[in-house]
Amino acid sequence: MKIVKENYPSNWNEGFSQLIGSRLIPFWTLLSKRVLIGLCVLFAAVGVSTAQMPKEAHETEGAVSFISSQNVYVKFASTQGLKIGDTLYVKDNGVNQAALVVKNLSSISCVCAPLTTKSFVVSTPVFGHFGSTEKQTEMAQKTLPTAVSVNDAAIQSAIEKRKNDIEKPKVDGRLSVSSYSNVSDYGSNHRLRYNFSMNTHRIAGSKLSTETYLMFTHKLNDWSAVKKDINSALKVYNLSVSYDISPTSRISLGRRINLNMANIGAADGLQYEKTKGNFTFGAMASSRPDYFNYSFNPNLLQAGAFVSHKVTGKNGEMQNSFAIFDQTNHLKTDRQFIYLQHANSLVKRVDLFCSFEFDLYSMQNLKPVNTFDLSSTYLSLRYKPWQRLSLSLSYDARKNIYYYETFKNQIDSILDKETRQGLRFQFNYRPWKYLNWGGTAGYRFQKSDPTPSINGNSYLCYSKLPWIDVSLTLNATYLQTIYMNGMVYGGILSKDCFDGKVSADMEYRLVNYQFKNSPRTLQQNIAEMSLSWRIAKNLMLSGNFEVTLEKENNSGRMFLNLTRRF
Repeated sequence: MKIVKENYPSNWNEGFSQLIGSRLIPFWTLLSKRVLIGLCVLFAAVGVSTAQMPKEAHETEGAVSFISSQNVYVKFASTQGLKIGDTLYVKDNGVNQAALVVKNLSSISCVCAPLTTKSFVVSTPVFGHFGSTEKQTEMAQKTLPTAVSVNDAAIQSAIEKRKNDIEKPKVDGRLSVSSYSNVSDYGSNHRLRYNFSMNTHRIAGSKLSTETYLMFTHKLNDWSAVKKDINSALKVYNLSVSYDISPTSRISLGRRINLNMANIGAADGLQYEKTKGNFTFGAMASSRPDYFNYSFNPNLLQAGAFVSHKVTGKNGEMQNSFAIFDQTNHLKTDRQFIYLQHANSLVKRVDLFCSFEFDLYSMQNLKPVNTFDLSSTYLSLRYKPWQRLSLSLSYDARKNIYYYETFKNQIDSILDKETRQGLRFQFNYRPWKYLNWGGTAGYRFQKSDPTPSINGNSYLCYSKLPWIDVSLTLNATYLQTIYMNGMVYGGILSKDCFDGKVSADMEYRLVNYQFKNSPRTLQQNIAEMSLSWRIAKNLMLSGNFEVTLEKENNSGRMFLNLTRRF
């Protein structure tokens, strides 16, 4: 890779100093000298410490499994350590960009709300910084995520709730303050974000429970957008109260995601559920959040109902569910559809998941007609022939979903119905105690694409290097789309110290992309350092700094977060 000398600092120390001195001054002035000194001491201590302790935070990769009108669903190997309100990231030209916020989660999946206008596709890699009490070697040996579909989060969350549900009162809350700074040769911006979440169960021994998650984001010293539209900064993802009519029935009011109908997304209104034996019934009368700013919109009324049945066997469970919904805009039909789902783990070492959506309403020659159109098909098969080897294969075929009243002016999108199809294969193999090898391969195409998109990733992780007790991960990713193809190579060193109170990661990536139909290339050297400090049992301070060097633009990013749980 050729480097233009005049565009690069002569060394990393000089580059770091240039970015800090010339671009990050506005951000650093927000911090006290004591905090800065403390951070420097912590980074230095991590470098000299050799204690191998349980890790407090680490970056884990997941994958987008389904996109509904309101939510993005992400699958991980495990969500242990992930909390409601956590931020998930995507890689944009090798750079971490905040993209999703967790609204609900299960043991392996989470329901998220977008933080940007970025378009997501199934199997898009998503990254999260997880806290965990597991040992570093155990975390490193976790399998990669498998892409799943719409209601997998609902199934897993419902199962976990049945296992862990308790009758005694409890409160689980979190308050966090985050700052984001981005600087480059072209400018800089700084943002602050405040998150508050709190779930209460059986308040003071009563039958009342609540769910709350709020987020407020704004640019530093820029309140014009907030004053113009408060909903552009304030997002209410969950705000509801529930009442247990009996041990088997519940009614709730407010904004809430029903995990038995998670593909519908958040609903503002009244919801009811009842369980009888192996059957669960439910219904809702509500409105959908506004498409553009996620505010309350009483014009988007909807009503629906579901029924599900569960069978428990020696090796697992089988669940079948059926749901039907009518969505409107100003009381005119926007969409009508039914949803079918089958999840089966009754066969030992095999997990099967299938889901289908059928649209019941369409417009032909600008006139409404009844139809029965298969608009979504998803199949996922996971097989673990041996303890050290796991395999998975998924097939996704979904048509574009249309809301005939909300977007009726977009005639072209209504007429041009396409099906996007994709195959994804994944494997994970652990030949020895500390060595883990895995990878994924994806193939995606639709009618309008001149060529299919292909992606592949492989990683090799050794979780306990001799003498220094650190984890080393080497990875490589290949991407081929209709716009570009290229490779990303990287390596990560991770270490814990001070009785698990401090953990640090150092990462380097080399990005080399070639744009099609253009002589332009994208070549980047990216260095990143992350640090987390558990100040107290329920108080965490974390920081991340990243430098990207390329021919025409040098940039740096800093993220700081202070979280208090209660």
